[in-house]
Amino acid sequence: MPRHKTSYAALAVSAALLASCCGCSGADDVELGTDWKGSQTFVTASVSGYTVVVGINPGAHHAQALAVVPKKVGDDDVLAPQLVRLADGTWWLSTPRKGERPDRSFTLDTARHALDEKDDTERLRELVPGRSLVAAVHDSSGGDREAPAADGGTTGVLIRDAKTWKKVRDVRVPGPVTLAASDPSSDTVCLATGQGSDVKASVLDLTTGRTRQVGEAGGVRVQQLACPAGTPVLAGAPARISRGTALRVTLTNAEGATVLSAAGGRVDAVEASKDTVVVAVSTGQDSDLVELDRRTGRELRRATVEGMDSSSLLRHTRDGWVMVSDNTAAVVDLDKGTSRTFDLPGTLTSF
Repeated sequence: MPRHKTSYAALAVSAALLASCCGCSGADDVELGTDWKGSQTFVTASVSGYTVVVGINPGAHHAQALAVVPKKVGDDDVLAPQLVRLADGTWWLSTPRKGERPDRSFTLDTARHALDEKDDTERLRELVPGRSLVAAVHDSSGGDREAPAADGGTTGVLIRDAKTWKKVRDVRVPGPVTLAASDPSSDTVCLATGQGSDVKASVLDLTTGRTRQVGEAGGVRVQQLACPAGTPVLAGAPARISRGTALRVTLTNAEGATVLSAAGGRVDAVEASKDTVVVAVSTGQDSDLVELDRRTGRELRRATVEGMDSSSLLRHTRDGWVMVSDNTAAVVDLDKGTSRTFDLPGTLTSF
């Protein structure tokens, strides 16, 4: 299933997110679990003042703190860490640092139940993994990361080899990038520039460094982006909002892009494959997970997650779709139209 990134605006976390924990693998006041084998996806969360890696076992409907992320002087306690899965299954964790210090990066060794710290690389960029290459897209959404990202209306993208992490090429793409997504089955990345209904999409070929424009939002205030096999899926709400409207999700295909519109809700996450699009839509106090046929736009399945008013992450696992909010995770079975929620051990911090 193609990977999707929610937004370049990092999740805001409290100033007490991290506490001093240099070189430690645990902390006395953090209870670490042992369910590494059953965990099918991972996030980071703030637990008792520490940032920890949390494993989510959708089959057992539980989430456990598994490893404490070491803290060093100069770590940024406000910007969110990023935890992504590469095409080969490796989980890569990047934690931001203050000023111009390079990020600290780790790989998650699920066999040894440990975090392996890597050499310093560069300032935090949006990691967007392809099949054999990884795009590190500069964040041009604002804050102190905007200065190195944008130059004359362009955004820098550093392309690395996913296995060796060696630099392959450094390219610039048009406009400040606001959303990015990729598909681990191909070395292409979808990019979106602009805001709201003025969003334009393009596709970056990581093997050549060439970019091509493919489509626009078509009256939809774009909130999320997916990239199945290099085709952008722009998802959001209609530019004209009709209050009190029951949730209705529609899909159109035009100009090399797919545009999905959710009337009556806010699109929090979207994932897409060759044949289907799955979108998480907040309808107020609850969220709906809706699957549509990507070719015809016909709604195939739907499930409501009661009490979950947002979804920061949406991931597919063997045991169903996993949605993650601030302190809660949900496993959704679209075949049965059912969902089950359970608590995280802390507050979600990664994106």
